[in-house]
Amino acid sequence: MKSKIQSKQSNLGFTLRGLENTRIESLSDGVFAIAIGLLLLSSSPPKTYDELRVFIKDFIPFAGTISILMAIWYQHYLFFIRFGLRDAGTTAINTALLFLVLFYTYPLKFLFQVLIEIYRALLTGNQSLMNSIFEEKIRLQDAPELMVIYGLGATAIFLIFVWLNVRALKKADQLSLSPVEKVLTQNSIRLNATAGLIPFLSALFAYFELGGTYTFMLSGFIYMLYPILMPIVGYYGGKKLEIFESK
Repeated sequence: MKSKIQSKQSNLGFTLRGLENTRIESLSDGVFAIAIGLLLLSSSPPKTYDELRVFIKDFIPFAGTISILMAIWYQHYLFFIRFGLRDAGTTAINTALLFLVLFYTYPLKFLFQVLIEIYRALLTGNQSLMNSIFEEKIRLQDAPELMVIYGLGATAIFLIFVWLNVRALKKADQLSLSPVEKVLTQNSIRLNATAGLIPFLSALFAYFELGGTYTFMLSGFIYMLYPILMPIVGYYGGKKLEIFESK
């Protein structure tokens, strides 16, 4: 019965080896739920209309933060349902991932809040709003440090997914990975490595303040590499798979 379920329920060419929900996945889901709960608790319920307007201003930062958390959760879900690894090493790496998710929840929301305010000030040409951002929310000289904190956190999370997939690839014989599954796992490694490289470059740019006064803004623009590099890496992985399947 189990083999029939696995043969029917595949995910992008993978036989699903982790269909049984274990305590690792349950704990991980709980941590992601707590992270989302922390976002809600960080905003006090509005008691007046003015407070409601402030609360609504948090909508985009809140939505952006949750979107990133869910993207991380989905990567986590894919790994465990594809490979079903539950050894001590995988558990330790998963614990590091959960730590990062909890630790970076508030910094991520704060970054979104600052960026939304900056873009609003730029689009409206509101110089007083821009000045208030760098007086009340964050000092201009501290802004590059924020990009370093976020960049290193994002890099660490993507590298953990690289690490997990590398471990799965090393256990290919134990997991009975098919040749196609090996290629798909290699593609996941490349995609996560590329996704981690971009925030690392941003963090380096910000740490050494290579943009001078405009370091904060320019280090943020480095993330525009995502829509350029990720499709290229994805296309390369697709070609590798086509070449392999044509043999």
